[in-house]
Amino acid sequence: MTGINTGGILRVATADAYTAASAGGTSCAFAIRSLRWLIAAWMVGFVLAATAVAQSLPADSSTDENQLVASLTKLESYSWTFGRRDDPDFQGTPKGWKQRIGDGFPKYVGYQIVPRDEDFGQRMRQIDTELVRMWSSLRPRFPSLPALPPSISDMTVDRYLRIDLDGGQLMAQSPTIEASRMFQYRFSADIMTQGLRHDSARAELIFLDERGDEIAAHSTDRITGTTKWTTYRVDLVRPPVGAKAMQVRVHVQRSDDGLEDIRGTIGFDNLRIDQYPQLQITTNQSRGVYRVGESITTTAKIMGLPSGDSTIQFALLDHAGRAIAKQQLSARHGNLQSASKSSSKKPVVSPDSEVTWALPRLEPGFYRVAASIVGKQTSTLSTEVTLVVIDDLVGGPPHGPFGWTLPRGSRSASPRELATWLSSLGVAWVKYPCWIAPDDTASAEEVAALLSRLQDSGLQTIGMLDAPPESQIPKYQLRGRRDIVAAQVFRDVNTWQPLLEPIMTRLTLKVRTWQLGGDRDFSFLGRPRLQESIQQISTGLQGFGQPIEVAISWPWLEEELHSKEASWQAVCRSSDPPLAAHELDAFLELGESQSRGDGPRTWLLLDPINKSGYDRDARIRDLVLRMATVRSHRVQAAFVSDPYDPQNGLLRPSGRPDELLLPWRTTSRLIGNLRKTGSLQLQSGAQNAVFVGGDRAVLMLWSAEPAVEKIYLGDNVQMIDVWGRVTDLPIQPDPIQPCQHVSIGRVPIFIVGADPSLLAFRMSVELQPKQLDSLLGQVQSLSVKFANPTRDSLVGTVRILTPESWSISSPIRNWETLSGRSTSESFDVVLGNTAKIGDYDVPLQFELETVPPKLITVHRNLSVGPEGLEIKITTRLLRGNEMRVQIEMTNRSTRAQSYDCLLFPPPGRQYKRRFVTIQPGEMIRREIFWPDGDELVGKRMLLRSVEQDGNRVLNYPIDVTR
Repeated sequence: MTGINTGGILRVATADAYTAASAGGTSCAFAIRSLRWLIAAWMVGFVLAATAVAQSLPADSSTDENQLVASLTKLESYSWTFGRRDDPDFQGTPKGWKQRIGDGFPKYVGYQIVPRDEDFGQRMRQIDTELVRMWSSLRPRFPSLPALPPSISDMTVDRYLRIDLDGGQLMAQSPTIEASRMFQYRFSADIMTQGLRHDSARAELIFLDERGDEIAAHSTDRITGTTKWTTYRVDLVRPPVGAKAMQVRVHVQRSDDGLEDIRGTIGFDNLRIDQYPQLQITTNQSRGVYRVGESITTTAKIMGLPSGDSTIQFALLDHAGRAIAKQQLSARHGNLQSASKSSSKKPVVSPDSEVTWALPRLEPGFYRVAASIVGKQTSTLSTEVTLVVIDDLVGGPPHGPFGWTLPRGSRSASPRELATWLSSLGVAWVKYPCWIAPDDTASAEEVAALLSRLQDSGLQTIGMLDAPPESQIPKYQLRGRRDIVAAQVFRDVNTWQPLLEPIMTRLTLKVRTWQLGGDRDFSFLGRPRLQESIQQISTGLQGFGQPIEVAISWPWLEEELHSKEASWQAVCRSSDPPLAAHELDAFLELGESQSRGDGPRTWLLLDPINKSGYDRDARIRDLVLRMATVRSHRVQAAFVSDPYDPQNGLLRPSGRPDELLLPWRTTSRLIGNLRKTGSLQLQSGAQNAVFVGGDRAVLMLWSAEPAVEKIYLGDNVQMIDVWGRVTDLPIQPDPIQPCQHVSIGRVPIFIVGADPSLLAFRMSVELQPKQLDSLLGQVQSLSVKFANPTRDSLVGTVRILTPESWSISSPIRNWETLSGRSTSESFDVVLGNTAKIGDYDVPLQFELETVPPKLITVHRNLSVGPEGLEIKITTRLLRGNEMRVQIEMTNRSTRAQSYDCLLFPPPGRQYKRRFVTIQPGEMIRREIFWPDGDELVGKRMLLRSVEQDGNRVLNYPIDVTR
């Protein structure tokens, strides 16, 4: 019987006894005394049995090879359950733990080990007292018994670490434990809170170097308020380079505004560190970015497994999760013979082993390489790595407004490598935090070298003064961490000026524009005399070197100050959550109409929407459409505020590619230095945007529903998807209009190689008017207007293609126009007796007398019907097999209209008639019923409405549905 089961039995038995005792009476007291003797007798048997088992074990079992092999798979676990093992000296605190005492961490806020159930703990201590008394009479009968009985209380009482709040913070940490990079670790903690209003509780796993300095920390969530016991976890983490030890810390922290609780309780229990083996996978490019044609190898490294052979299963997956290649390779690790001779008492693990797989040649795209150990019974022995393969798409360095705000610590690569990497990913602008301690000359040199290299690579650089270094923050005399914002740290010029002088003197020679505060630092909002304050800060910063320009952050939902009140040169706009593309377009349009071209330049944040709230395709579409919106307006720069963010970034926290990196890069490279000039009216109804710059044009297409557009865009046209894959679009033969067939879906695609003048010509075509009246048999005029966007004169013909029920005396017109000029051709149209009202797609064919000749078909929409009259007809099969036809007519004109309505069913049935009069602004509804309605489903009816006292005849076809 294990100790856990023992404790459980005793817990139930003693609880039952005291439940009986609560009823009172002599019999209950007798029951308790009997229980104590029963427990004493059980204790004697338990101690004697344990002694016999210990004596029967062999003195040395190290020669047992099977036992050694079993020990190889054993992994260490470290835990603090705050039982007697953690408090062997009965001090009421965990042995070896240390509490921080100092400013903000008073000694009177302490911690102690207490039972979760105080009443039960008291009862168990009473039983322990009785057992001690009885033990002396039992020992003469059983000489092998120890001097004191085992503690029932230690076996049965569940204890935890309790902290009672009293207006201060607390930090306590465990003794250190050896850490190995051969393993990965999972940390968990049970936490309970009661009555917290300002304070919060958390636990964290700390990694230390050989000098005992902290080099990494992984924390649970911060808990506040009142919460029940809940288990919080920090999933598998690997010790960082240089880690030699680890320890657990528990924290009680005040709120960000400095407020603390004077009442409340926090509990910590079952702090646990579990050791796991590792399967790591890397590629020969540490950042996972490859050019087309580069060799790609991936290496799986196995650590912390028993000796023997392991089979690694590799799988190469594309952006959709489809497996495009698989490979199994065998890895030999460890040596059982050498391991068996080890005299170490610790579990023996094998040394590292690795196996490498050379991937096949890959086209541009986003890929994942997954690796797992075949046959292992743990899901932790699997991992993956991401990579992207890119092509140039557009020659030269990236240009345009799109950029990144790099976080602190992005200098892990050399300046040359970082600049090359950013440029290859389409980054044209970089914001970089530059607030460095005045005596940190090494960091200042690194930042200066990085910014110089970025500028040499053609990237626009912005220095960001977001927050002082941690060592300098006390000098600003802030009330709390919430005050670490630009408006507060730049409050006293005598404080910040001498601290910034060294770095600004060095960097203003390289960087002209500086942002005050981090992204989304809106602390200047509402500050009195803001124009004067920013001017003073700007003047103070300029005093260290060259003249500079400054930028501040401002929320979209707050009205921007008038340009005459602005002493800053740029403003970075943002909102949380981000604006959708149409909202961003409206805000930018409003801002441009108010500023009229003067005032601060516009920057904005362009972060992807949250990964946990949207699917991948929705996030891609939203990001690409917002980037396209930027190219419709006067936006100087658009930044991803943290490309490493796991929810709203483009990279994984490790720096490797995430799913949205390539869509962002493809869009940045293709339209970054182009301007949106308009859109095409397409026959498929797909949405689109045309971007033009110089002699290059890009057409972006997307559609809520799958569609195929048949259109002629030029002779050498290609389609590029958001993953950077290029597909040729050959011209499909057609006796009337040879064209390309373009498949369009929810995720935008890009058409490149289109003739810019051809796109401009298509966009210039207008058909006027946009509506013909339903005056059957009468001549009405249609005008086709268009412009010549080329540098030469254009000659050609235009032909209008109409339905058979329309007649045009001369559907073809010859035309000629000079460069940059517009012209128009008119057509006389007569609607026949069977012409129907509704919306029509009218093809306009232009034959251009170029070399070679070009035939272009442009589609325009044209409505037929009386102006101001809307007709809506629905059908529904009712119970009893009756078909209801419901006619709704709305009169939006300024005069009353009357119609004699004739509803013609399919042949074999009599038509039905209704007279209606509709006053201005009125909507009327009429219902007509037909028996045997199922016979009408799938067939067509015709509503013919003849205007009374007028010349209009409305023919409206009706497709009957259920």
